[in-house]
Amino acid sequence: MTATKTPAKTLALLPIAGALAGALAVMAGPAAAQSNMEKCYGISKPGENGCAHAKGLHSCAGNSNLTYDGGDWKLVKAGSCATEMGSLKPFDGANTKKKG
Repeated sequence: MTATKTPAKTLALLPIAGALAGALAVMAGPAAAQSNMEKCYGISKPGENGCAHAKGLHSCAGNSNLTYDGGDWKLVKAGSCATEMGSLKPFDGANTKKKG
């Protein structure tokens, strides 16, 4: 016995296929957008950090309460960290190159 799909079954699967395609597109979007970005340490103001502190002082984006701390990072366009006066690697203390 061969399985045949009736038009009603095929039509019933369309919303599921559409939802799956949409979910995959949403997942691929941020990854593609971040592929030309890099972590830049020592340039974020309190509450503007990208994610967890390098030494575990906090674990979430926006939780930093230190200014230009060398363990906090922000995503910047690849190649622009030096222009932002940051570092591609975490460091101890505050970024003395940044003012304000």
